[in-house]
Amino acid sequence: MGITCDEVWRDISDYIDDELVPKQRAALNEHFAQCRHCTAVLEGTCNVIRLYRDERVLAPPQGFGDRLEGRINQQLRQASQGTQGSVVTMRPSRRAVLAWALSAAAAVPLGLALFSASRLIVPAHDPKRPTSGPDARQLPETVAISLDQDDKVYHIAGCSHLHGKPKFIRAEEAIRDGYTPCVYCIGKPQPKKNS
Repeated sequence: MGITCDEVWRDISDYIDDELVPKQRAALNEHFAQCRHCTAVLEGTCNVIRLYRDERVLAPPQGFGDRLEGRINQQLRQASQGTQGSVVTMRPSRRAVLAWALSAAAAVPLGLALFSASRLIVPAHDPKRPTSGPDARQLPETVAISLDQDDKVYHIAGCSHLHGKPKFIRAEEAIRDGYTPCVYCIGKPQPKKNS
């Protein structure tokens, strides 16, 4: 065989439409003579094309148009009977209700996941951002302290200046136990001005 089955499948539409150069067509004819699988694919494709070209296959059944028009008119009459003022009230289809229900069911876990993730994400450290004092900065609810060192400094989780095994405690507890904030990840507290 001169060509592969993949090449035949790529060119089978052009073969059926007689849009191949004679050399390619001869190569496909030779392949069809030797490969039963590709011959079956060719025959199946030709059968599908013949079915779609036959108007009888896709023609609606007798009286379909009349039944469709009657059904539409019936639904319009039912809708107009439910009219209050100039507003037409129609019941949503089952498919529309199911689509909305599935959308809502998918949105609830996604919303919960995003809400949970937003509480866990710690803002990135920006050393250029000035701090104007302890009242202006926002401390996270949980801070990290080092279990391996006695430096009495608390950090934001992920701070590169936190060395050793971290322990996570509430910020208020760290302050109460005498820990001071890391000047790199939290910032240096400014002295309070007397007013």
